[in-house]
Amino acid sequence: SWLPNTDLDDPSIANPNASPKSTTQYILTVTSEHGCIAYDTVLVTVGNIVAKVSNDTTICSGTSVQLLASGGANYTWTPTTGLSNPSIENPIASPTTTTTYKVLVSSGTCEDSAFVTITVNPQPTAKAGEDKTLCIGASTEIGEAAQAGFTYNWQPINGLDDATNANPTASPTSTTQYIL
Repeated sequence: SWLPNTDLDDPSIANPNASPKSTTQYILTVTSEHGCIAYDTVLVTVGNIVAKVSNDTTICSGTSVQLLASGGANYTWTPTTGLSNPSIENPIASPTTTTTYKVLVSSGTCEDSAFVTITVNPQPTAKAGEDKTLCIGASTEIGEAAQAGFTYNWQPINGLDDATNANPTASPTSTTQYIL
């Protein structure tokens, strides 16, 4: 017989299935056919793993981000593509496309998992246009048509009518290299 007999499927057999909700020490009493009694104990430890993972992140193509998981002793990330080390809690992720990573966090026999999505945005293309030759006092448009959602910044700003325009009018007073 087993005591306590709660959370056991049959406390009167030699090997019941135990499903305790918290760590429990069970005492086994065995009585032989001659009336002799022996005792033994077993401790059933209940663990609780809660996998935690860094927030979803957006990166630009060609860059990296460090992921972070916690909650256990062992970590397994999948897919492994783009990860510096899929067996640590904080790998560097360098995916080439948007990827959802799953981390399996374990400690002993308990495990849990969590997900993090890394959204990969393409790098913009800067198009400053062709080199131009002007006479002193003349103006010309540089750059190319604006692309929706992009912001622009020209350097230096001297001689430009709007350094935040994709294709400003340039009126330099000397030879100038503009960088977009």
